[in-house]
Amino acid sequence: MTARPVGPREHRSAPGDRRSLPISLLALAAGPAAWILQLVVDYGVASDLCRRNGVPRAAPPISGWAPEQMVLVGVNLICLALALAGGFAAVAGWRRTRTEKPGGASERIAVGEERARFLAACGMMTAAVFALAILFDTASPFFIPSCWRFTL
Repeated sequence: MTARPVGPREHRSAPGDRRSLPISLLALAAGPAAWILQLVVDYGVASDLCRRNGVPRAAPPISGWAPEQMVLVGVNLICLALALAGGFAAVAGWRRTRTEKPGGASERIAVGEERARFLAACGMMTAAVFALAILFDTASPFFIPSCWRFTL
């Protein structure tokens, strides 16, 4: 049995066009984008934390947490929220596409019915992985001194 080619206007990936491609791609990219943002901003803030007026600090401030460390934790929590928001959007897309047409998986893939479901599954996985990476990076200001250096 061969399936006739179906044009993009004849068939949509989800019944009733309940899931749009831009939202699926946004949910897929939210986790990696949040992680990249977290890495770039944290690098800039942390490098400034260990240098004051061009002179490297040998130790963190005695007064406890510096304002820069609070900024690090705040940026990490915001980026974690962005990654989780992408995950929730992917879960919502997964739930919306639960009622795909019945039939063999090869037939549905041939006409593009499972695109939205596949993108939602990938979005959930990337959100989980990158949220975990951001969570591990969020713990570092609590356990690693800010301006340590190796001494022999």
